[in-house]
Amino acid sequence: MTRRWISLLALLLLAISACANGGDGTKAAPDGTTTGPTDLTTALLAIERGPRYKQSDWAYLVLDQKTGEVLASQDPVRMFDPGSTMKTFAVSAALEHYGNDYVFRTPVYRVGSQSGNILNGNLVLVGSGDLSFGLRKQPDGSLYYENLPELDHSYATIGLPGAVEPPGDPLSALNELAAAVKAAGITRVNGDVVIDDRLFTPHNYPDGLVSPIWVNENLIDIEVTPGSTAGQATTINWLPKTVSYTVETRATTVDPKETTALDVTEPTPGHLVVTGKIAAGKTPTLVVKEIADPAGFARTALIEALQRAGVAVTATPTGPNPASLLPAKDSYPPADKLGEHVSASLAAYVKLIMKVSYNRGADLMTCLAAVKTGSTDCEQGLVAEVDTATARGVSKDQVFPFDGAGSDDKSRVTPTALATFYKQAIQEPYANALSDSLPILGKDGTLANVLSDSPAAGKVRMKTGNRVVGTAADQIIVLGNSLAGYIEAKSGRQLTFMVGVSNAPIATPAEFEQVTSDQAKMAAAIQQAF
Repeated sequence: MTRRWISLLALLLLAISACANGGDGTKAAPDGTTTGPTDLTTALLAIERGPRYKQSDWAYLVLDQKTGEVLASQDPVRMFDPGSTMKTFAVSAALEHYGNDYVFRTPVYRVGSQSGNILNGNLVLVGSGDLSFGLRKQPDGSLYYENLPELDHSYATIGLPGAVEPPGDPLSALNELAAAVKAAGITRVNGDVVIDDRLFTPHNYPDGLVSPIWVNENLIDIEVTPGSTAGQATTINWLPKTVSYTVETRATTVDPKETTALDVTEPTPGHLVVTGKIAAGKTPTLVVKEIADPAGFARTALIEALQRAGVAVTATPTGPNPASLLPAKDSYPPADKLGEHVSASLAAYVKLIMKVSYNRGADLMTCLAAVKTGSTDCEQGLVAEVDTATARGVSKDQVFPFDGAGSDDKSRVTPTALATFYKQAIQEPYANALSDSLPILGKDGTLANVLSDSPAAGKVRMKTGNRVVGTAADQIIVLGNSLAGYIEAKSGRQLTFMVGVSNAPIATPAEFEQVTSDQAKMAAAIQQAF
């Protein structure tokens, strides 16, 4: 099993301050001690001492949100592999630097001279870092997100059941911009179409490439439909359709009792092949393939959108993005702007990222934070994340981000760091945006069907995080699993917390479900204890 496969499966199965004295005055119990109400401590220890955790480390911290009083703690400065709880710092850094109401504006410019309805020159689309770029946007200005047991399409890389395509036309923003070009009186471009992706340098993260330009979130979505009986042919449909990619299926329909296992390869550039097996008579399964060249793909898609709008382009639609034709960065005269696509608010993007645990989306927030600090190097966004954390009273030696998503297993964080950060964040302009973005126990996002019948359901807002890996010898270990966020206690008292576990061997991927359930039960016990 690959490391990424196990990590993705862990998310699927979820469906089924500072050291002794925080910078804000928070007093944490000394390392190695356990404090809190006796009944709560007993309940939490009963979980920690379960047979699967013989080799594991546990820690937690519960704070009164208003006063910073330590209500319960155990090893609160112990380091953990945080998984996706690290997204907290990525989205907060972006919110701090841009503001809740920031919108992404993706313009198209003419570069050259327009004579009548002919542009002698080039059209340039300037990437703004708009993740969804017209996809998911709802009439009320929000962005659609999935709730478990449905999975976001970004998790369909190996055909996990439950993944769905986001609603909307993935080419809608490009169609809108093409219509704006036509409305400007241009029906022919004697030149080329170029994508300006210089906002930041595209960066490869553990979960894939992050770019300033996104079309269908830079994924090819392929829906595979089985035959009604074993041995029958499979059929496919895919989005978005452009001349950049062709897709074929070699997957086979197997007995309904067999397990669906699909894969997508690219044996030659631009040609995708679906292989594997899919159970007969089942609903279609979504698999995806990451677009290798986002700028080149966007260029082709925009040329085709222009053609649909009645604008001819003399340049060949396929091929790499001709970046050498770009003018000096940020040199576009306002009078040459022909149109622009305006996104939903940044707060809506943060909600999407946190509710579904969107890895490349969180990495994008890191890159955008770098831009606001004057850099095109996404790695500098990690500096912004640490600065955002330390400015909220988190000790610099308790938060170590190596990516925005928490998918790099070198990352580390402590319960004191996350509990303190969430407590201090309530004083920030982005407080509501951050709180509203967190999955709600038993209600939505990655917690939609977790303890939905618990009295704590609806009262706990928390980010989930997990890192689960496998070895060549078919061993599986939970490197880290954590929950962090806000609790509205039974009494109405407002709390912040983190609970984490590390180094938990499990026998099968399915056993991870119980690890997550155990931690959710701990959060519920905390909610009921105060």
